[in-house]
Amino acid sequence: MIIRIVCESLARRRHRKMLSIFAVALGIAVTAAVATLGLDVGDKVSRELRSFGANLSVTPAADGLPVAVGGIDYRPAGAGAFLPESSLASLKRIFWRNNIVAFAPLLYVPATLEGQPVVVIGSWFEKTMTVDKTEVFVTGLEKLHPAWRVTGKWAADDSAQGALVGRRLAEQLNLHLGQVFTLTPDSKGSTQSFPSSPWKITVSGILETGGPEDSQLIVPLASLQHWARLEGKVRRIEISALTKPEDAFAHSDVTRLTGAEFDRWYCTPYVSAIAYQIQQAIPEAQARPVYHVAETEGRIVNRVGVLMALLVAAALVAAGLAVASMMLATVLERRAEIGLFKALGATDARVAAVLLLEASAIGVLGGMAGYLLGSLLAWRLALAVFGSTIGVHWIILPICLAAALVVALAGSAFPLGQALKISPSLALRD
Repeated sequence: MIIRIVCESLARRRHRKMLSIFAVALGIAVTAAVATLGLDVGDKVSRELRSFGANLSVTPAADGLPVAVGGIDYRPAGAGAFLPESSLASLKRIFWRNNIVAFAPLLYVPATLEGQPVVVIGSWFEKTMTVDKTEVFVTGLEKLHPAWRVTGKWAADDSAQGALVGRRLAEQLNLHLGQVFTLTPDSKGSTQSFPSSPWKITVSGILETGGPEDSQLIVPLASLQHWARLEGKVRRIEISALTKPEDAFAHSDVTRLTGAEFDRWYCTPYVSAIAYQIQQAIPEAQARPVYHVAETEGRIVNRVGVLMALLVAAALVAAGLAVASMMLATVLERRAEIGLFKALGATDARVAAVLLLEASAIGVLGGMAGYLLGSLLAWRLALAVFGSTIGVHWIILPICLAAALVVALAGSAFPLGQALKISPSLALRD
Protein backbone atom coordinates (compact mmCIF):
# COMPACT_ATOMS: atom_id res chain seq x y z
CA MET A 1 0.00 0.00 0.00
CA ILE A 2 2.75 2.44 0.99
CA ILE A 3 4.77 1.59 -2.13
CA ARG A 4 1.74 2.32 -4.34
CA ILE A 5 1.18 5.66 -2.59
CA VAL A 6 4.86 6.61 -3.05
CA CYS A 7 4.83 5.66 -6.75
CA GLU A 8 1.65 7.68 -7.36
CA SER A 9 3.13 10.62 -5.46
CA LEU A 10 6.29 10.51 -7.61
CA ALA A 11 4.18 10.37 -10.77
CA ARG A 12 2.37 13.58 -9.78
CA ARG A 13 4.07 16.99 -9.68
CA ARG A 14 6.81 15.68 -11.99
CA HIS A 15 8.29 19.11 -12.59
CA ARG A 16 9.11 19.59 -8.91
CA LYS A 17 10.43 16.04 -8.57
CA MET A 18 12.69 16.49 -11.58
CA LEU A 19 14.09 19.71 -10.07
CA SER A 20 14.86 17.84 -6.82
CA ILE A 21 16.58 15.02 -8.70
CA PHE A 22 18.55 17.55 -10.75
CA ALA A 23 19.70 19.38 -7.60
CA VAL A 24 20.90 16.13 -6.01
CA ALA A 25 22.57 15.09 -9.27
CA LEU A 26 24.57 18.32 -9.46
CA GLY A 27 25.87 17.94 -5.90
CA ILE A 28 26.79 14.29 -6.44
CA ALA A 29 28.38 15.11 -9.82
CA VAL A 30 30.88 17.41 -8.11
CA THR A 31 31.58 14.73 -5.48
CA ALA A 32 32.06 12.00 -8.10
CA ALA A 33 34.32 14.17 -10.25
CA VAL A 34 36.57 15.11 -7.32
CA ALA A 35 36.73 11.50 -6.09
CA THR A 36 37.53 10.18 -9.56
CA LEU A 37 40.26 12.75 -10.10
CA GLY A 38 41.68 12.01 -6.65
CA LEU A 39 41.86 8.27 -7.39
CA ASP A 40 43.11 8.43 -10.96
CA VAL A 41 45.23 11.52 -11.39
CA GLY A 42 46.77 12.01 -7.96
CA ASP A 43 50.15 10.84 -9.25
CA LYS A 44 49.74 13.03 -12.34
CA VAL A 45 49.24 16.09 -10.14
CA SER A 46 52.38 15.16 -8.18
CA ARG A 47 54.31 14.68 -11.42
CA GLU A 48 53.21 18.12 -12.60
CA LEU A 49 54.44 19.57 -9.31
CA ARG A 50 57.77 17.80 -9.84
CA SER A 51 58.61 20.58 -12.31
CA PHE A 52 59.75 22.47 -9.20
CA GLY A 53 62.96 20.44 -9.47
CA ALA A 54 64.76 17.89 -7.33
CA ASN A 55 63.50 17.32 -3.79
CA LEU A 56 66.42 15.05 -2.76
CA SER A 57 70.17 15.64 -2.91
CA VAL A 58 72.75 12.87 -2.48
CA THR A 59 76.39 13.68 -1.68
CA PRO A 60 79.35 11.61 -0.44
CA ALA A 61 79.08 10.83 3.27
CA ALA A 62 82.82 11.50 3.66
CA ASP A 63 82.40 15.15 2.72
CA GLY A 64 83.06 17.89 5.20
CA LEU A 65 81.16 21.15 5.17
CA PRO A 66 80.46 22.09 1.55
CA VAL A 67 81.26 25.43 0.00
CA ALA A 68 77.99 26.04 -1.81
CA VAL A 69 76.28 29.02 -3.41
CA GLY A 70 72.71 28.64 -4.58
CA GLY A 71 72.78 24.93 -3.87
CA ILE A 72 75.79 24.31 -6.16
CA ASP A 73 79.08 22.99 -4.76
CA TYR A 74 81.90 25.19 -6.08
CA ARG A 75 84.88 23.47 -4.51
CA PRO A 76 87.65 22.33 -6.87
CA ALA A 77 87.03 19.01 -8.54
CA GLY A 78 89.83 17.36 -6.61
CA ALA A 79 88.41 18.43 -3.25
CA GLY A 80 86.16 16.16 -1.25
CA ALA A 81 85.01 12.67 -2.03
CA PHE A 82 83.13 11.24 -5.00
CA LEU A 83 80.34 8.74 -5.55
CA PRO A 84 80.75 5.88 -8.02
CA GLU A 85 78.56 6.32 -11.08
CA SER A 86 77.83 2.58 -10.96
CA SER A 87 75.89 3.04 -7.71
CA LEU A 88 73.13 5.03 -9.42
CA ALA A 89 71.29 1.87 -10.43
CA SER A 90 70.72 1.18 -6.71
CA LEU A 91 68.30 4.13 -6.60
CA LYS A 92 65.80 2.02 -8.56
CA ARG A 93 66.08 -0.90 -6.15
CA ILE A 94 64.80 0.71 -2.96
CA PHE A 95 61.32 0.08 -1.52
CA TRP A 96 59.90 3.28 -3.07
CA ARG A 97 61.74 2.82 -6.38
CA ASN A 98 58.58 3.43 -8.40
CA ASN A 99 58.27 6.86 -6.77
CA ILE A 100 61.64 7.92 -8.20
CA VAL A 101 60.54 9.97 -11.21
CA ALA A 102 63.99 11.05 -12.39
CA PHE A 103 67.53 11.66 -11.22
CA ALA A 104 70.75 13.06 -12.65
CA PRO A 105 74.37 12.80 -11.47
CA LEU A 106 76.44 15.97 -11.37
CA LEU A 107 80.19 16.53 -11.60
CA TYR A 108 81.80 19.96 -11.13
CA VAL A 109 85.13 20.87 -12.75
CA PRO A 110 86.77 24.33 -12.69
CA ALA A 111 87.81 25.70 -16.08
CA THR A 112 88.48 28.90 -17.98
CA LEU A 113 86.31 30.10 -20.84
CA GLU A 114 87.44 33.14 -22.86
CA GLY A 115 89.62 34.17 -19.93
CA GLN A 116 86.72 33.96 -17.48
CA PRO A 117 86.71 31.29 -14.75
CA VAL A 118 83.66 29.03 -14.91
CA VAL A 119 82.52 25.83 -13.29
CA VAL A 120 81.72 23.17 -15.87
CA ILE A 121 78.94 20.81 -14.86
CA GLY A 122 78.76 17.31 -16.30
CA SER A 123 75.48 15.44 -16.21
CA TRP A 124 73.12 13.15 -18.09
CA PHE A 125 70.74 14.85 -20.49
CA GLU A 126 68.61 11.85 -21.50
CA LYS A 127 70.12 8.60 -20.34
CA THR A 128 68.68 5.13 -20.87
CA MET A 129 69.80 3.07 -17.90
CA THR A 130 69.41 -0.68 -17.47
CA VAL A 131 68.21 -1.40 -13.93
CA ASP A 132 68.01 -5.17 -14.29
CA LYS A 133 67.22 -7.77 -16.93
CA THR A 134 63.57 -6.72 -17.14
CA GLU A 135 63.61 -2.96 -16.45
CA VAL A 136 64.98 -0.03 -18.42
CA PHE A 137 64.74 3.49 -16.95
CA VAL A 138 65.07 6.74 -18.90
CA THR A 139 66.30 9.66 -16.81
CA GLY A 140 68.47 12.77 -16.94
CA LEU A 141 68.12 16.55 -16.78
CA GLU A 142 65.31 16.59 -19.36
CA LYS A 143 63.18 14.38 -17.09
CA LEU A 144 64.39 16.00 -13.86
CA HIS A 145 63.69 19.59 -14.92
CA PRO A 146 60.80 19.59 -17.43
CA ALA A 147 60.27 23.34 -16.89
CA TRP A 148 63.71 24.29 -18.18
CA ARG A 149 63.60 26.27 -21.44
CA VAL A 150 66.21 25.46 -24.05
CA THR A 151 66.68 27.55 -27.19
CA GLY A 152 68.17 25.24 -29.77
CA LYS A 153 68.42 21.61 -28.70
CA TRP A 154 69.61 19.55 -25.79
CA ALA A 155 73.11 18.17 -26.05
CA ALA A 156 73.48 14.44 -26.68
CA ASP A 157 75.00 12.27 -23.95
CA ASP A 158 77.25 10.51 -26.45
CA SER A 159 78.52 13.78 -27.93
CA ALA A 160 82.02 14.96 -27.05
CA GLN A 161 81.40 18.57 -28.09
CA GLY A 162 77.76 19.63 -27.51
CA ALA A 163 76.94 21.75 -24.47
CA LEU A 164 74.18 23.86 -22.90
CA VAL A 165 75.22 27.43 -22.06
CA GLY A 166 73.28 29.46 -19.51
CA ARG A 167 71.57 32.56 -20.87
CA ARG A 168 73.49 35.04 -18.70
CA LEU A 169 76.82 33.35 -19.44
CA ALA A 170 76.05 33.41 -23.17
CA GLU A 171 75.23 37.13 -23.02
CA GLN A 172 78.41 37.92 -21.07
CA LEU A 173 80.68 36.08 -23.53
CA ASN A 174 78.57 36.82 -26.64
CA LEU A 175 78.03 33.13 -27.39
CA HIS A 176 75.36 31.98 -29.83
CA LEU A 177 73.97 28.70 -31.19
CA GLY A 178 76.43 26.67 -33.20
CA GLN A 179 79.44 28.67 -32.04
CA VAL A 180 82.60 26.73 -31.18
CA PHE A 181 84.60 27.90 -28.16
CA THR A 182 87.64 26.57 -26.33
CA LEU A 183 87.57 25.43 -22.73
CA THR A 184 90.88 25.28 -20.86
CA PRO A 185 91.43 23.52 -17.51
CA ASP A 186 91.93 25.48 -14.33
CA SER A 187 93.49 23.29 -11.65
CA LYS A 188 94.31 26.16 -9.28
CA GLY A 189 93.81 24.98 -5.72
CA SER A 190 93.06 21.40 -6.78
CA THR A 191 95.00 18.23 -6.07
CA GLN A 192 93.52 16.54 -9.11
CA SER A 193 95.76 16.10 -12.17
CA PHE A 194 94.07 17.79 -15.11
CA PRO A 195 94.97 17.47 -18.79
CA SER A 196 96.82 20.34 -20.32
CA SER A 197 95.04 20.14 -23.66
CA PRO A 198 92.08 22.47 -24.28
CA TRP A 199 88.60 21.24 -25.13
CA LYS A 200 86.65 22.56 -28.10
CA ILE A 201 82.90 22.71 -27.43
CA THR A 202 79.93 23.66 -29.62
CA VAL A 203 76.93 25.55 -28.24
CA SER A 204 73.99 23.25 -28.94
CA GLY A 205 71.48 25.12 -26.81
CA ILE A 206 70.96 28.23 -24.67
CA LEU A 207 69.50 27.36 -21.26
CA GLU A 208 67.12 29.64 -19.35
CA THR A 209 65.79 28.59 -15.94
CA GLY A 210 65.62 31.80 -13.92
CA GLY A 211 68.07 30.22 -11.46
CA PRO A 212 71.82 29.74 -11.04
CA GLU A 213 71.91 27.51 -14.13
CA ASP A 214 71.66 30.65 -16.28
CA SER A 215 75.33 31.34 -15.45
CA GLN A 216 76.59 27.78 -15.88
CA LEU A 217 77.95 25.52 -18.59
CA ILE A 218 76.52 21.99 -18.75
CA VAL A 219 78.22 19.25 -20.79
CA PRO A 220 77.75 15.46 -21.14
CA LEU A 221 78.96 13.65 -18.03
CA ALA A 222 81.09 11.04 -19.83
CA SER A 223 82.96 13.71 -21.81
CA LEU A 224 83.74 15.76 -18.69
CA GLN A 225 84.84 12.67 -16.76
CA HIS A 226 87.25 11.75 -19.53
CA TRP A 227 88.60 15.31 -19.87
CA ALA A 228 89.08 15.72 -16.10
CA ARG A 229 90.39 12.17 -15.62
CA LEU A 230 87.54 11.36 -13.25
CA GLU A 231 86.10 8.33 -15.05
CA GLY A 232 83.20 6.72 -13.24
CA LYS A 233 82.94 9.45 -10.57
CA VAL A 234 80.19 11.92 -9.73
CA ARG A 235 80.06 14.66 -7.13
CA ARG A 236 76.33 14.85 -6.39
CA ILE A 237 73.02 13.27 -7.40
CA GLU A 238 69.78 15.22 -7.74
CA ILE A 239 66.61 13.15 -7.38
CA SER A 240 62.97 13.92 -8.07
CA ALA A 241 60.61 11.63 -6.14
CA LEU A 242 56.86 11.49 -5.61
CA THR A 243 56.34 12.06 -1.90
CA LYS A 244 53.60 12.51 0.66
CA PRO A 245 53.43 15.91 2.42
CA GLU A 246 55.21 15.53 5.74
CA ASP A 247 53.33 15.67 9.03
CA ALA A 248 54.46 15.47 12.65
CA PHE A 249 55.02 11.72 12.42
CA ALA A 250 57.34 12.16 9.44
CA HIS A 251 59.79 14.09 11.63
CA SER A 252 59.93 11.39 14.32
CA ASP A 253 63.28 10.23 15.63
CA VAL A 254 63.77 6.92 13.82
CA THR A 255 65.92 5.51 16.61
CA ARG A 256 63.09 5.94 19.13
CA LEU A 257 60.30 4.35 17.07
CA THR A 258 58.85 0.94 17.96
CA GLY A 259 58.89 -1.82 15.36
CA ALA A 260 55.31 -1.12 14.24
CA GLU A 261 55.90 2.64 14.13
CA PHE A 262 59.11 2.21 12.16
CA ASP A 263 57.32 -0.03 9.61
CA ARG A 264 54.60 2.59 9.23
CA TRP A 265 57.18 5.36 8.75
CA TYR A 266 59.32 3.27 6.39
CA CYS A 267 56.32 2.29 4.25
CA THR A 268 55.04 5.86 3.87
CA PRO A 269 56.52 7.88 0.98
CA TYR A 270 57.80 10.73 3.14
CA VAL A 271 60.78 12.52 1.60
CA SER A 272 62.75 11.69 4.77
CA ALA A 273 61.85 7.99 4.49
CA ILE A 274 63.00 7.85 0.87
CA ALA A 275 66.25 9.60 1.85
CA TYR A 276 66.77 6.98 4.58
CA GLN A 277 66.29 4.15 2.07
CA ILE A 278 68.74 5.77 -0.38
CA GLN A 279 71.41 5.85 2.31
CA GLN A 280 70.77 2.17 2.95
CA ALA A 281 71.15 1.39 -0.77
CA ILE A 282 74.31 3.54 -1.14
CA PRO A 283 76.17 3.31 2.21
CA GLU A 284 78.91 5.75 1.13
CA ALA A 285 76.30 8.44 0.36
CA GLN A 286 74.38 10.94 2.43
CA ALA A 287 70.86 11.74 1.20
CA ARG A 288 69.21 14.95 2.30
CA PRO A 289 65.74 16.28 1.47
CA VAL A 290 65.57 19.64 -0.28
CA TYR A 291 62.94 20.90 2.12
CA HIS A 292 62.10 24.19 0.41
CA VAL A 293 60.96 22.17 -2.63
CA ALA A 294 59.26 19.38 -0.67
CA GLU A 295 57.46 21.80 1.64
CA THR A 296 56.26 23.96 -1.27
CA GLU A 297 54.89 20.89 -3.01
CA GLY A 298 53.24 19.71 0.21
CA ARG A 299 51.56 23.06 0.81
CA ILE A 300 50.17 23.11 -2.72
CA VAL A 301 48.82 19.54 -2.44
CA ASN A 302 47.23 20.26 0.96
CA ARG A 303 45.64 23.49 -0.21
CA VAL A 304 44.26 21.89 -3.34
CA GLY A 305 42.83 19.09 -1.16
CA VAL A 306 41.18 21.59 1.19
CA LEU A 307 39.78 23.53 -1.78
CA MET A 308 38.30 20.36 -3.27
CA ALA A 309 36.79 19.35 0.08
CA LEU A 310 35.18 22.78 0.48
CA LEU A 311 33.84 22.57 -3.08
CA VAL A 312 32.27 19.16 -2.40
CA ALA A 313 30.79 20.35 0.93
CA ALA A 314 29.31 23.46 -0.70
CA ALA A 315 27.79 21.41 -3.53
CA LEU A 316 26.22 18.89 -1.12
CA VAL A 317 24.85 21.62 1.17
CA ALA A 318 23.34 23.43 -1.83
CA ALA A 319 21.75 20.18 -3.01
CA GLY A 320 20.34 19.54 0.48
CA LEU A 321 18.83 23.04 0.67
CA ALA A 322 17.28 22.61 -2.77
CA VAL A 323 15.70 19.30 -1.72
CA ALA A 324 14.46 20.90 1.51
CA SER A 325 12.75 23.76 -0.35
CA MET A 326 11.11 21.39 -2.83
CA MET A 327 9.90 19.01 -0.12
CA LEU A 328 8.58 21.87 2.03
CA ALA A 329 6.58 23.22 -0.93
CA THR A 330 5.24 19.70 -1.51
CA VAL A 331 4.18 19.34 2.14
CA LEU A 332 2.39 22.71 2.10
CA GLU A 333 0.51 21.75 -1.09
CA ARG A 334 -0.46 18.35 0.35
CA ARG A 335 -1.69 19.52 3.74
CA ALA A 336 -5.25 18.37 3.03
CA GLU A 337 -4.01 15.04 1.69
CA ILE A 338 -1.84 14.45 4.75
CA GLY A 339 -4.71 15.46 7.06
CA LEU A 340 -7.07 13.03 5.31
CA PHE A 341 -4.41 10.31 5.54
CA LYS A 342 -4.17 10.85 9.29
CA ALA A 343 -7.97 11.02 9.67
CA LEU A 344 -8.25 7.58 8.09
CA GLY A 345 -6.02 6.17 10.82
CA ALA A 346 -2.46 6.66 9.54
CA THR A 347 0.10 7.11 12.30
CA ASP A 348 2.98 9.57 12.25
CA ALA A 349 5.29 6.65 11.39
CA ARG A 350 3.21 5.89 8.28
CA VAL A 351 3.28 9.52 7.17
CA ALA A 352 7.02 9.69 7.78
CA ALA A 353 7.56 6.44 5.85
CA VAL A 354 5.79 7.82 2.78
CA LEU A 355 7.77 11.07 2.74
CA LEU A 356 11.11 9.40 3.51
CA LEU A 357 10.60 6.74 0.81
CA GLU A 358 9.80 9.51 -1.65
CA ALA A 359 12.98 11.37 -0.63
CA SER A 360 14.99 8.14 -0.87
CA ALA A 361 13.76 7.55 -4.42
CA ILE A 362 14.80 11.10 -5.34
CA GLY A 363 18.20 10.50 -3.72
CA VAL A 364 18.85 7.21 -5.56
CA LEU A 365 17.84 8.62 -8.96
CA GLY A 366 19.86 11.80 -8.34
CA GLY A 367 22.85 9.74 -7.14
CA MET A 368 22.87 7.59 -10.29
CA ALA A 369 22.57 10.59 -12.57
CA GLY A 370 25.20 12.50 -10.58
CA TYR A 371 27.67 9.62 -10.73
CA LEU A 372 27.39 9.38 -14.52
CA LEU A 373 27.62 13.16 -14.92
CA GLY A 374 30.59 13.37 -12.50
CA SER A 375 32.47 10.59 -14.30
CA LEU A 376 32.01 12.41 -17.61
CA LEU A 377 33.14 15.69 -16.02
CA ALA A 378 36.25 14.05 -14.54
CA TRP A 379 37.10 12.51 -17.92
CA ARG A 380 36.84 15.89 -19.63
CA LEU A 381 38.91 17.65 -16.95
CA ALA A 382 41.66 15.02 -17.05
CA LEU A 383 41.81 15.28 -20.84
CA ALA A 384 41.94 19.09 -20.78
CA VAL A 385 44.42 19.49 -17.89
CA PHE A 386 46.66 16.42 -18.15
CA GLY A 387 46.19 15.43 -21.78
CA SER A 388 45.15 11.86 -20.90
CA THR A 389 41.88 10.07 -20.25
CA ILE A 390 40.82 8.25 -17.10
CA GLY A 391 38.74 5.15 -16.51
CA VAL A 392 35.40 4.60 -14.78
CA HIS A 393 35.70 3.73 -11.07
CA TRP A 394 32.66 1.73 -10.05
CA ILE A 395 33.88 1.71 -6.46
CA ILE A 396 32.75 5.34 -6.25
CA LEU A 397 29.14 4.48 -7.17
CA PRO A 398 28.13 3.16 -3.69
CA ILE A 399 29.73 6.23 -2.11
CA CYS A 400 27.76 8.51 -4.43
CA LEU A 401 24.49 6.69 -3.74
CA ALA A 402 25.09 6.86 0.02
CA ALA A 403 25.91 10.58 -0.18
CA ALA A 404 22.80 11.22 -2.30
CA LEU A 405 20.60 9.41 0.23
CA VAL A 406 22.10 11.40 3.11
CA VAL A 407 21.54 14.68 1.22
CA ALA A 408 17.93 13.80 0.31
CA LEU A 409 17.02 12.57 3.79
CA ALA A 410 18.76 15.47 5.52
CA GLY A 411 16.96 17.91 3.24
CA SER A 412 13.63 16.26 4.09
CA ALA A 413 14.10 16.48 7.86
CA PHE A 414 12.55 19.94 8.35
CA PRO A 415 9.65 19.40 5.86
CA LEU A 416 8.93 16.05 7.58
CA GLY A 417 8.72 17.77 10.96
CA GLN A 418 6.20 20.25 9.53
CA ALA A 419 4.15 17.43 8.02
CA LEU A 420 3.91 15.59 11.33
CA LYS A 421 2.55 18.76 13.01
CA ILE A 422 -0.44 18.95 10.63
CA SER A 423 -3.74 18.47 12.48
CA PRO A 424 -6.29 16.37 10.54
CA SER A 425 -9.26 18.51 11.70
CA LEU A 426 -7.64 21.82 10.78
CA ALA A 427 -6.41 20.53 7.42
CA LEU A 428 -9.82 19.13 6.45
CA ARG A 429 -11.66 22.24 7.64
CA ASP A 430 -9.40 24.52 5.58
